[in-house]
Amino acid sequence: MSWILYFIYLLLLIWAIQKSHFFEAPGIEKKWLIAVFLTKIAGGFTLFVIYNYFYTPRSACDIFNYFDDGLIIHNVLFQNPTDYLRMITGIGGSEPHLMQYYDTCNFWLKGFNYGLPNDNHIIIRLNAILCLISMGNFHIHNMIFGFLGFVGLWAIYKSFARDLSHKRSLLLLAVFFFPSVWLWTSGATKESFLIFAFGLFIYNYRNMLAKPHLSNIVGVVVCIWLMMMSKFYVLMAALPSLAALFWIKRRPKAALLKFVAMHVCIFCIAWLSKFITQIDLFQVICNKQHDFIMMAQSMTVGSYIQLPELTNGLRDIAANAPSSFARALLRPTIFEGGSLTMIGASIENVLIIIALLMALVFVKPRNLAQPEVWCCTSFIVILFVLIGLTTPVLGALVRYKVPGLPFLGILLLLMTDDTRIQPLEKWLTDKLKGRKSATKNKNGR
Repeated sequence: MSWILYFIYLLLLIWAIQKSHFFEAPGIEKKWLIAVFLTKIAGGFTLFVIYNYFYTPRSACDIFNYFDDGLIIHNVLFQNPTDYLRMITGIGGSEPHLMQYYDTCNFWLKGFNYGLPNDNHIIIRLNAILCLISMGNFHIHNMIFGFLGFVGLWAIYKSFARDLSHKRSLLLLAVFFFPSVWLWTSGATKESFLIFAFGLFIYNYRNMLAKPHLSNIVGVVVCIWLMMMSKFYVLMAALPSLAALFWIKRRPKAALLKFVAMHVCIFCIAWLSKFITQIDLFQVICNKQHDFIMMAQSMTVGSYIQLPELTNGLRDIAANAPSSFARALLRPTIFEGGSLTMIGASIENVLIIIALLMALVFVKPRNLAQPEVWCCTSFIVILFVLIGLTTPVLGALVRYKVPGLPFLGILLLLMTDDTRIQPLEKWLTDKLKGRKSATKNKNGR
């Protein structure tokens, strides 16, 4: 019965894509967008197979742990509805007697939060809510999370479609089909939820800059809240460039100077925070690295890597930033691929290197003056530096950099000369529209 329900939900989601105006964009037919969504469904099943058959025991697989914890919270509904509501809403969720439920969960309790919300909670709560309609079928959860990832990536696509109006087919590939992005945003993972919240945040923010509307403002506020409940550091990595973009759109003169000035200003605020709030943000990064290293060393982690230890806050962070960026961007290397996901990630990194070299060859200098180029560069650099500084496990590093990869693809497309890659764009467009390639004339020669 639950599998019948699965296919009913699948058809409903396809129907929603077909009917919703949000899923409309020039040059992209709905049938191809539905095909992209179905590749996400395939990615979700791929993720299930990898975790179910190649990663054991089950207790080591986070997607199953979030699901199992959601079932535990869901079952409380039939025992004590008031406690269920407390745990789902978080209102009164710290009552001492609720520990009897939390202690039976795998991932509800977290050792290190650094004063930030526990990002496990929102994923477990979402799984608990989905149990109301899933009959306990994990694959329904997997599909709905995959749909959330699909929505977030589509929102990113729409956010940059105007900037890349002559490269829309390539933009679709760049946003959706980095192998890591395709896999990790296709199932019941934190990355699916994160890309959903972050994608809609970027979409609403750019719409708000173009033409402020209440719906966009509300969308920005809601997405900020969702991101604060999940991966807060991704929002922080994007903050300098988005604040600068707001200033530039309002006052276009001296755009580059304003962009740099905003980054310097936010950096100074972050440094001064220790005197105002007694929280040294740079030392928090050092502490997070230390805790991650200690956790990784206490477990059997096959992809553990040695990191330079951060002890002196800002000084160590600045000294190690370049190598940390390179680590996040390029590792695992082709020689470090052990598991299936590591092999795929290492091949992906080879393709990234090739794409970077091609972008440098085909770069159009005038394109580098676009504020969108600066914003994507800033976000990628800050995000990858943070990840490279604090993540001593290659498997985690691959997942953590997923939010930056679509923007890396967008950056490369923004940089390149339209005329140099137009043949490839034309070929892709013709394939998507079912036409013969423009390389053939009307006589078929």
